[in-house]
Amino acid sequence: MTRTSAPAQSFARPGWERLDATGATAGVMGRRRWRILQAAQPLGAASEPVPRWIRTPEQFADWLAARLDPRALRAYFLDLEEIARHACDLELLRFARTYLGRTPKWRRG
Repeated sequence: MTRTSAPAQSFARPGWERLDATGATAGVMGRRRWRILQAAQPLGAASEPVPRWIRTPEQFADWLAARLDPRALRAYFLDLEEIARHACDLELLRFARTYLGRTPKWRRG
């Protein structure tokens, strides 16, 4: 049994689309998340544009990790977590907490 690979444009995760031709709400949220990821970069890293080959937030984090020292990278994800809290964006909050090494908090009501 062989598995066929997906086309290159399908690498983007749902809710994280960078470009959306349909104008759907999910596309708007995806573009908003990408703007937040780019705007929250430290001053030195923000001057370089994001390469076009980056399609997932994990690829963005890997690309950013190659350009920042560990302390600056941790500060970036702490800032990102705070922005996600204020924006009430749970997907962005999960992403930031994943890289901070925090596990999801389960509450019982």
